[in-house]
Amino acid sequence: MADYYIVTDLGTLPSGATSNAYGINDTGQVVGSSQVAGGNSHAFLWTPTTPMQDLGTLPGGSGSQASGISVCGLVAGQSDLAGSGGKTHAVVWSSAGGMQDLGTLAGDNGSAAVAINACGQVVGNSSLSAGGNLHAFIWSKAAGMVGLGVLPGFTDSGAHDINNLGQVVGYCALAGVANRGFSWSSAAGMQPVGTLPGGIGSDAVGINDLGEIVGTSDSGNANNPHAVLWNRAGVAQDLGILAGGNWSGAFAINVLGTVVGNGNCSGSVSHAFVWSAKNGMRDLNALIPANSGWELQGAVAINVAGQIVGVGTVNGAQHAVLLTPHCAP
Repeated sequence: MADYYIVTDLGTLPSGATSNAYGINDTGQVVGSSQVAGGNSHAFLWTPTTPMQDLGTLPGGSGSQASGISVCGLVAGQSDLAGSGGKTHAVVWSSAGGMQDLGTLAGDNGSAAVAINACGQVVGNSSLSAGGNLHAFIWSKAAGMVGLGVLPGFTDSGAHDINNLGQVVGYCALAGVANRGFSWSSAAGMQPVGTLPGGIGSDAVGINDLGEIVGTSDSGNANNPHAVLWNRAGVAQDLGILAGGNWSGAFAINVLGTVVGNGNCSGSVSHAFVWSAKNGMRDLNALIPANSGWELQGAVAINVAGQIVGVGTVNGAQHAVLLTPHCAP
């Protein structure tokens, strides 16, 4: 675990005021969205050697977002398109082919991609009908978009992440009922993810290549969920909260078991955190240079090198941020 982190402001696309980072791969490439002229947001790709690149939109579209990036630089996300009436479609972007529309599970409805693995498998969610239920999907070049269904008793589902073994995590929902996290594999199908003792709701948000899952669970108080790590046996571990806070949520875990997310530290003030078995949960704002001008509000992804991406404010502006671990002298 780093003693502190070097902060890199990823900036914005030209004429944009704000940006958000959503994904990072093991080569340090970052994706997200940035405001552009006119107020819309476009998907971006940032690399250690090139400035933020606008990935554009589907033909005729005005807005897009990049949510995940594979180790070979394939980007998954969403874009609107001409005449869509505000609907988005899941997309994959490559430097060779540009932005590809992945379509939907049914008809002329909406979809969004949220993650992609090294094999090019993409996961996300898609509407089944206009204004109707959402279902999680997995997409591959060979099979196209395939729905993952729902857990018994639920009507909706959505995927959050996929690992390099093709294991998927997400949530199932039903109006008036607490959400329940799920894990999915081609061999076992969709299985429920448990809760902390006394809890009724959970959400599985990130999974690493060891099959360890992170997310949130309530423990009898649905208004104050806690970040959770589920080990390979499915046992839930409460990762705690930040000092002064009462809720937390985990978004990602790398293969070394380091977890990132956010939680409140006072009322509605949200801070990014990093958690490890050795050091527990630590506020990332205490692990960056003093007087940096940054307030780190959320950490959403982490790679094998321990680099973290998320969002924070600097000089009053919300920007995508990259944190690189560094040992103190």
